[in-house]
Amino acid sequence: METVFKNRWFYRLLIIYIFLILIWNTYMVISGNYLGLIAVVIELALLYLLFNKHRLAKMAIHFWAIIMMVGPGLSIIGKLIKMATGDDLNFMVDSLVQNLLLFTFGLLIYYFNKKTVFIQEREVN
Repeated sequence: METVFKNRWFYRLLIIYIFLILIWNTYMVISGNYLGLIAVVIELALLYLLFNKHRLAKMAIHFWAIIMMVGPGLSIIGKLIKMATGDDLNFMVDSLVQNLLLFTFGLLIYYFNKKTVFIQEREVN
């Protein structure tokens, strides 16, 4: 069994996105934030599954996208609660925009993974 990506643009953009955040997290690890090592390992595993079109790639992308939505989603809720209590909005705008972008990317990856990625039997030549 193998993973088949019906939408080539989604496949390419997903690989580019994972490479970009892999570079960022590698920089974070080099600069001393060793918690980024967890993200680096996950991103390398995702790239391995994607490049080999492994049968677990669809499920791995699915769970990764959910994690990408949960973290920023909770942060967005927390920031909205802080704004509702009257905290200063100027300090939170950049962080809120960043979390909204990450949540949106996670949502798009989840949607396109669900609609355009399929598992099928490997063709024997």
